[in-house]
Order: sequence, then structure tokens, then C-alpha cells
Amino acid sequence: MNDPDDTETGDAAVTTEAASGGPRRAKRWQRILSVVLLVVGFILVPLSAIAIWSHNQLTNTDRYVDTVSPLAENKDIQQTVAAVAVSALFENADVPQRIESALPKRANFLGEPLATAMRTYATNVTEKLLASSQFQKLWDGVNRRAHNQLVALLTDDSSKAHGAVTLDNGQVQLDLGSVVKQVQAKLVGAGLTFLQNVNVPPVSTTIDIINTEGLADARSYLSILDTLAWVLPFLMIACLVAAALVVPTRRRATIRAAIVLTAACAFTLVLIAIGRSLYLDAATSPHVSKDAASAVFDILVRNLRYGLIVLGVVGLVIALVAYFVGPSAPAVKARALASAGVSGARRKAGEHGYESNAFERWVAAHRRGLELTVAGIAVLALILWNRPGLGVVLFLLVLALILVGFIEFFARGATPEPVDEPTAA
Repeated sequence: MNDPDDTETGDAAVTTEAASGGPRRAKRWQRILSVVLLVVGFILVPLSAIAIWSHNQLTNTDRYVDTVSPLAENKDIQQTVAAVAVSALFENADVPQRIESALPKRANFLGEPLATAMRTYATNVTEKLLASSQFQKLWDGVNRRAHNQLVALLTDDSSKAHGAVTLDNGQVQLDLGSVVKQVQAKLVGAGLTFLQNVNVPPVSTTIDIINTEGLADARSYLSILDTLAWVLPFLMIACLVAAALVVPTRRRATIRAAIVLTAACAFTLVLIAIGRSLYLDAATSPHVSKDAASAVFDILVRNLRYGLIVLGVVGLVIALVAYFVGPSAPAVKARALASAGVSGARRKAGEHGYESNAFERWVAAHRRGLELTVAGIAVLALILWNRPGLGVVLFLLVLALILVGFIEFFARGATPEPVDEPTAA
């Protein structure tokens, strides 16, 4: 018995089978080529996603700042920055020694406890400052200056690697000197006047943001990915589309390609989770807590994760659409219900005086082309949309379905409604 999916439905299928002597089946080379294209497409999905993400972060300072800007509101980051700033000031001010010199010798034992109390007070004042909008501006400024240096480090241009980001002992470090100055002014205003003339060396105002072990390899990989950032996505799409077109059973092949796309997105998300674990092992240090390092990683890759989720949903939508235009019983029943609904709406419109016209006859004559145009425009809009989210995907899907519904509505007016006849069981 022939597989129903290997034949076309309707008159076109009869014509094709009559010409070929039977239903079309994929040849061996077509099946092999389709599988190879699916495998290549699967591999290109994570490469394309990482290439686009790294290209956007490296070439666009505004986008990079927008990406890391929410870190200023993260409690773990605020606590880390507060600890660095207060430590830098207190250690260079030698607070216990200053207190002991101001106290009688018999009260020298109070130096350390008083210094600890002052440090706690300073930390509280600093954390309040870092929770304000003032720190948000400082943070954005630091990261804007840091972006060029970070790009220089990752592209191996050491002549530009000076400023807010430095490379030291295998660590990429972010210089918080400007933040420390603001903290110093705030603490002096809060009554800790002994910090006014404290000179803090740059080495005391940095925090580690990434471990650079293997940076040479990372630089070469990033360079290649950045060069291919706009090539890999098109190759990925071309492979998945070609995998569906190379075989005659294109609907089923489209479902396979869409599922491969979704599976590849899920696989890439797993790779990101593994990379997160490796990053946390390398990035944490006495000066940077694991929670702060987690916040940095999660913020940096959040657009990458979200983009993969959206792309995976697109794959599922394509698979579902391809399934429901097929010959399976659920698909046939769903189409019958939709058809009955459109026919019922058209009859109601006729009962209220809406008559067939030339426009409806034109729509009926070009129905298939119009529906394909709607689908093509929806896909093109999704491609051109700047960082589309799940809401955009669902909006375009619903809009496309509504437009197809209108096309079917008008097309039904150009042909008489069939008379329902009982069918044999």
C-alpha cells in the first residue's frame, strides 16, 4: 500500500502519477543528500547563533552597553562593586592605624573594632549609592569606555587595550576607578572625612570579569565567527530549505527540517548551560562572588538565549503548519472545521445581502498565490524585524492566519457552496 504522504492530493496528484506511472518516491541519492543537508544545517545553527551574538557585542558599543546595563541593578554586582570600592579606600587609608593614633594608648585595642564598624557603615552608604540612578550612569559610562578595550583584547590589538579593561595574570579586569571616586566623595559627605585625601592606586580599583586562559584560541575563533557572521545564517537556512526541496515528499521533509531546527536550538541552549558552568569555575575569585559572576554571564547571553528560544518556536510553528496541511486524520478534521467555519461565515454574509463580485472571482483565481504571498511576507517580516520576540512570532502567525481566512472567505463567494451528501460508512 502506498504511503499517502508520498503523493499529492487532488487533480495535480492524478496528473503526476499518470505521467510517472505511480506515486513519486525519493531516490536513494535524494534521501542521502537530504540527511546530509539536515546534519549540516543542525551544526550551523549554534555556529550562526554564536556568530551573530558575538558580532553584535563586538561591533556595536551601544548594543553592548544596553546588554550590560541591567547589571547595575543586580544586588550581587552592587555588593561586589561596594566591596571593591570600600576595600580600596580603607586599605589605602590604613584606618586602624589612624584610629589608634587618635586614641590614648590604653584605648588602642579599640582600633580594629572601630575600623570594622566604620567599614560596615561605609559599605551601607556605598550600597545605597550603588542602588541609585547615579550608579546606573556611572556603570554605563564605565562599560562604554571598556567596550573598545575589550574588543582590542579579543581581536589581539594590544595597542588599543588600555583603559577601563586590562589584561593581567590571565584575567580580564574592569577598572572601577571612576566609581571609587564617586564612592569616596559620598563617604566624605557622610562624615568619613579621613577618606578625603586618600589616593587609591588603579590596581586597587579593578574586578575580574573573565578568566583568559586559552585567550589565543578564543581570539582566533571569534575572528572567524565575526567574519562569517552574516554568511553562516544564510548557509543554515539554505541547507534546511534545500533538505526539504531535494526530495519529492516535501511536506514531510519540511516537518523534518523544522524539527531539526528546533532540536538544534535546544542543543545550543544546552551548550550555553555547559559554558556557563565552565565560565563560573574560571571567573569566580576572592573579589568576585559566584552570584555576581552568574549575573554577568546571564545578562551577557540573555539575548542569545532568547533568540534561540524564538527560533525554536518558529521551527515548531513551521512543523505544525506543514503537518496540518497534510493527509493525516487530525489535519483533515482541522481543515474541515476551518472550512466549515469560513463557509458558514460566507453564507451568513450572503443572507445579509453580500453578493459575489469581480473581486471575489479574482481572489478565487489567485487564491493559492495569495496565500503563499501572505506566508512569504510573514517570514520576510520575521527576518527583517529587529530582534523579534515570542510576541512578534505569535502576532505574525495570527495575522497571517487572519489574512488567509479572508482570502478563503472571498474565494468561497466565487464558487457555489457544495451540497452536503451523506457518505457511506
